[in-house]
Order: sequence, then structure tokens, then C-alpha cells
Amino acid sequence: MKRFFAKKKLLILLLIAILAIGTGFWFKNNNGSKIVEIQYEKSSITRGDIVVGLDSDGTIEFPKVNLRFGVKGAIAEILVDRGDQVEKGDIIAKLDDRDYQDQYQLALVRLKDAEEQELTNLLDDELKIGKLKSELENTKTTYQEMVEIPDAYSANDIKLKKQELDNKEIEYQNALKKHDILVTNFNNKGTQLNQNELTAKMAEEDLEDTILYAPVAGTILDLTKKAGESVSDEQDLVVLHENNDVKAITKVIEYDIGGIKLGQKVNVTVEALPDQTFVGEVSNIDSLPTSDNSGLVSYNVEINIINPDEGIKDGMTSTLTFILKEVQDCLIVPYKAVKIVNRKQMVTVIDEKGEEVEREIKTGFTDGTSVEVLEGLEQNETVVYAKSR
Repeated sequence: MKRFFAKKKLLILLLIAILAIGTGFWFKNNNGSKIVEIQYEKSSITRGDIVVGLDSDGTIEFPKVNLRFGVKGAIAEILVDRGDQVEKGDIIAKLDDRDYQDQYQLALVRLKDAEEQELTNLLDDELKIGKLKSELENTKTTYQEMVEIPDAYSANDIKLKKQELDNKEIEYQNALKKHDILVTNFNNKGTQLNQNELTAKMAEEDLEDTILYAPVAGTILDLTKKAGESVSDEQDLVVLHENNDVKAITKVIEYDIGGIKLGQKVNVTVEALPDQTFVGEVSNIDSLPTSDNSGLVSYNVEINIINPDEGIKDGMTSTLTFILKEVQDCLIVPYKAVKIVNRKQMVTVIDEKGEEVEREIKTGFTDGTSVEVLEGLEQNETVVYAKSR
């Protein structure tokens, strides 16, 4: 019986050993199947720009001028259409000016009549003064004669003549003062004359306002009326893209606003033109902040786009990169291609024979993706490096 149990125990141990060997073989094979094969990439050394910047979403905005007539009336003629380019001083549109011409001519007639009436009043007053002066001289002569031969006149007659002379003198002096006032008013355009001149001036300005001019150069974006329609002096007729300037507006949070400066370079892209990058510069930074519902504080920043394309439209969504640091036209190697070996910067280069050789290089600025090459590589050389998993 003991021999039976001993054999059984030996058999169990043998089975366990076989199972262990098989299991080990299975693990070995499965572990071997998980060996990762390293993949490599090749990259050509090129020239380009390396940029580190602050990204922000924005909106394209055209500076616009709304134009309207200074008076109301019927539109006689519109000389432009949407999309037309205009220069400063170009005529945009005209109103029917017949009523304003009549008002201006009537004002000129009234002004002329007022001037003539003022002149007539002045001449009449001069004649009156001449008459008073003559009467004064005659009275003075008569009085002198009476004084020289007092026996020929009674004392009462001489007294009365003296009173008459005094009255004539007072009347003459008062007339001179009044005349001086008339002359001053005439030379300075008296009240009535000034009123008529003002009326004529206003009528002239109203007539001039029947013509709408472009105050700046730009592009016609919109027209709200057609020829023959009526328009008031409170209705905009034209929307003008001022000087064809193109701006981008964005909000920069207070944490980042310290890195934004006037004149700072900005790269601008728009969703409609994804393959083009436009260059701009910061033209304005609002001093007053804005905040959203969450309390996040930000500042409006305006960017003037220097090289806009006709494809850029008002209101487009844009992505702005405020340039914090930039190296232009430098040799570029991928960041992943640079290795540190014994404190030296090394890359693997494919030489003229097609063989891989290690080469020491000297680098400069990096944005974490690309590295500026200062020494050790030339344009169009090829480097090899392990591809990231």
C-alpha cells in the first residue's frame, strides 16, 4: 500500500514538472512576441523660421465709415457701386438740388436787398446831417449878427435866437452820433445784414450738402438706397471700408497681457485661407479691462494686418500668434534628432555613401519642436532619429 502511494506521489511530481516546463515555454514565446521594433524617421535640414508665441482667437474687423447727406431729398444720382475703390474727395452721390438752388438764390437776393437798404439808409442820414449842419451854420450866422448890432434887436429876440442856436447844436450832435452808429453797423455788417448773410451762408451749405463726397480713400462695402429714392439727413447711404485697412480684434487675459506691446509682430491666419499666414502688428491695447460671467479679466487688443489679402472678409474668425521670440531664416533640425552624448549635442547623419555617421553640432534657439543649427550641419543634409512611440 505504501508503495502505491509513493508511486502516485512520484507521478504527481512528474506532472507538475512537465506543466512547469510547458508553462515556462509558453511565457517565453509570448514575451518574445512583445518585443518592440524601433522605427526611424529621416528629415532633411532646411531653412526657416522658429517662433515662440502666444496664441489667441480673434475676429477680422474692417474700419468702416458710414456716409450720409447733410440734407434730406431725393437721390438724383449714385456714382459708385459695391466693391468700387474711391479716393478721398471723390463724389459718391448727388441729391436733386433744385429746391436748394432756389433757396440759395432767394437768400442771395435778400442779402443784396439788405445791403442796398443799409447803404440807402446811410446815404439818407448823410443828407440829413448835411441839412442840419447847414441850418446850424445859418442860425449861428444870424445870432452873430444880432449880437454885433444889439440896438437893432430886442433883448428877447436875441435870447430866443440863442436858444434856437443851442437846440440846433444839440440836434446836430445827436444826428452825428446816430450817423456814427449807422456807419459802424454798415462796416461791421449790422444785425439785419448779418442775419441775411447767415441765411445765405446756411443756404449755400445746404446746397453743398446735396453732394456726398468720400472723406477718405477706401472700398464701397454697402449702399442702402437707389437713385430716385428719398433719403433723410439721419439715414446712412454708404458704408465705406476706410483706407482698406484690415484689423484683427482679440481678447488677451490679464495673465498674458504683460507680454503684449505696441508694435509687436503678430502672425495671423484665417479659417477661410488656412494655407496663408499674414503679418500684423499690435496697434492698440485697451487700458480698461472687460470681464466675462466667470470673472475672467481680459483686455481688447487690436492688430493692424500689414499684408492683407482680398480673400479676407470682415467678421472672419482668425488665429493670432503674438511673437514673443523669433529666429528667422535659420537652419532647422527636428528637436527629436538631437541627442546628448558625453555632454555633446549629436545627430545621426546620412553621409555621401549613404551610411549613418554620428556628428557633433552646435544649436541655438528652440521652440520644443525645431532647433536652430549654428554649426555642424548644412542645408539639404539628412538626419535619422528614432520615431516617437
